[in-house]
Amino acid sequence: MAKAYAYIANNTPQTLTGGGAILPGTAQHGFGCACGQKIISVAGNNINLKAGGYYNIDIGATVTNSEAGDVTLSLYQDGNLIASGTESIAAAADPASISFPSGVLVNCSSTLTLVVTATAGNPTVNNVYITIQKM
Repeated sequence: MAKAYAYIANNTPQTLTGGGAILPGTAQHGFGCACGQKIISVAGNNINLKAGGYYNIDIGATVTNSEAGDVTLSLYQDGNLIASGTESIAAAADPASISFPSGVLVNCSSTLTLVVTATAGNPTVNNVYITIQKM
């Protein structure tokens, strides 16, 4: 059984000039507290994991780009690349879906950041969802 869970979503389109950190949105559902604080919380562009252990993560979003090329979503844990997914955009404004699973080990606490990059143009990210389950 999970010790903590969060479903985080943001349906607002985000155009990131040259790529950058994505605003993951707000926690729509969740449970799990330690020392009076949520184990999984969102602060700006970051998702904070506040208890040691293993976490299963599922990420997805709809992406477009201002030019044809590859768009990549990357998940970073404390600044280190953990996992990523890439889709080719055939023409400007052509939508594609990117989703990928991941897992992380947290010793005490950790910060996750989702970043979008493109081989050309400016990517737009929409319908971001992130589910996180602490095992």
